[in-house]
Amino acid sequence: MTIRGKFEDFRHLFTDRDSIESTVNRLVDDKLLAPEKSELLKQNLSDTIGQSRYILLNLGAHMAIGAIFSFDIVPLPLGTISRILWVAGNRIYSEVKRDDRKKKIHSATVLLVTAIPWIGYFAYTIPLKKVNEDAAYLYANHITYERKNESLVRYIKGKPAIIRRILERLLIPDDIRKYLELGGYESGKE
Repeated sequence: MTIRGKFEDFRHLFTDRDSIESTVNRLVDDKLLAPEKSELLKQNLSDTIGQSRYILLNLGAHMAIGAIFSFDIVPLPLGTISRILWVAGNRIYSEVKRDDRKKKIHSATVLLVTAIPWIGYFAYTIPLKKVNEDAAYLYANHITYERKNESLVRYIKGKPAIIRRILERLLIPDDIRKYLELGGYESGKE
């Protein structure tokens, strides 16, 4: 598969309603989302995708970069470097075009977060969270289910404490965090 093909596959993955809806269902099955909350997310899914399309395409690009460099034999952080270049290049382009909406998406915060190992893949969830707080959680889980075949909660469980705390704070809305603390995520209590 070509690099362009990888980008298109991941970009489609983040804007395909059926794919996202299956992530919502899996979150309920894994007890990471209350059934009532899942119904609300499903009802608003088309609006969420529509309002966040540009951000989601960039999030998909970050995943494609990760997939391209996941088997890299050179001991350099080429994926991280590429993500940084992606954000910086888009920021510069937005500056030249004087597109304030896109400049806010390719912000300095997104650029800094992009440079952090493990966390960098989730950098575009920062502007996504500003559009819809639940969408950041949903798409972060969508990423980990697609890339690691596990939920965000399980994925970050084995990360260093500082990384785990940052990702939890960045990606898990307060109401979902309370649901998880009340035992929604039973297998997380192991």
